[in-house]
Amino acid sequence: MPNSQLHPKSLPIETQPIELFQSRLNGICGSFDVRPTRQRRENVSGHLSVEHLGGLDVAQVGLDVERVSRSTSNIQCDPGNHFFLILQQRGTAQLIQGDAAVWAEPGDMFVVDATKQSTFVYGGEHSFQLSVHLPREEMCHRFGHRIFGGLAIEGDEPMAIAMKAVLTKLMTTNDATILPHTVEAFYSVFGALLTERSLGNGGKLNPDRAIVRQALTVIAEHYRTPNFTSQSLAFLTGVSLRRLQRAFKVTDETPHDRLQRFRVEAAHQHLQLLSMQQDQVPISTVAFEAGFGDLSTFYRVYRRYYGRAPGETLQVE
Repeated sequence: MPNSQLHPKSLPIETQPIELFQSRLNGICGSFDVRPTRQRRENVSGHLSVEHLGGLDVAQVGLDVERVSRSTSNIQCDPGNHFFLILQQRGTAQLIQGDAAVWAEPGDMFVVDATKQSTFVYGGEHSFQLSVHLPREEMCHRFGHRIFGGLAIEGDEPMAIAMKAVLTKLMTTNDATILPHTVEAFYSVFGALLTERSLGNGGKLNPDRAIVRQALTVIAEHYRTPNFTSQSLAFLTGVSLRRLQRAFKVTDETPHDRLQRFRVEAAHQHLQLLSMQQDQVPISTVAFEAGFGDLSTFYRVYRRYYGRAPGETLQVE
C-alpha cells in the first residue's frame, strides 16, 4: 500500500486528562464525545495539532481511546460547517457514517459529513489520522451532490494516490505563494475522484479487500475471547476458512497472524500503562485479558513483535 505518512516531522505523544483532550479536539474539529477504554478511564495518550494551509485546516489527531462519536446533541451544539477528509496514517480504525462502516488501514481515506452522526472506533489501539477540513459552502459550490458523508476511498486507488501526493506537497512546502495553487490542485484531483464515483467508474471494493475489512471488524469485537480462532473468524465473516486465508494474502499476513497482532498490541499497551502508573498486575492477567489462552504463546509472540520479554517492558517504559 502507498506510503501514508505525509508529515515529515515526528509527532510528539503526550498523556493528558480525557477532559482536556476532548476540549482540545472540540476546539480543532468541532463537538465530539470521546470514550476512553476501561483500562484508561482518565487519560489519553496521543497528539493534537492543526495547520492552516492556503485556506485549508489540516489537523493531525493521534489517540488511544475506545471511540470518538458525533451524536445529534453534538450537532445541535455545533451545526458543522465542514466535510472532513480523514486519512488513516498509522494504526487502524473503523469509520462509520450512515450505511457506511469501513475498517481503514494506513493510506485509506474516508469522507465525513459534520452535519450527520458519525463514529470512529479505535478499540484502545493507538491511531494517527490526518483530518482535512473542507468548508461546506465551498465544497457544495464546487461539487454539489457529488460530495457526501460515508464515502470510503481505498488507499491504493489511483486518485487516492494522487490526492496524497498533493497533500504531501501542501504540507511540506515553505513557499506561501505556492500554497493556493497546491490547494487548487487538491480540489481538482478530489473533484475527479468524486466524478468517477458519481459515474460509477470507481470505488468498487476488491472482493478480497472487502472480506479483509469485514474480518477486521469481527476481530476487533472478539479478539479478547481466548477461544476465538481463525475458524471462528471465518464463520462470523461469512466465508470458509480457505477463502478467508486466500483473501488475507493481500495483507501479507494470515488471519491467525492478524488476530495475534491485535492481541499482542493490546497487551503491550496495557503493559505500558501499568509501567507509567506503577501498578502491580500479574503479566498472566494482562495476557489473558488480551485474549491469549496460555502464557507460553503470549511470551513467544510478544518477544517476536517487540524483541524482549513482557516483564522488560514494565521495567523500561
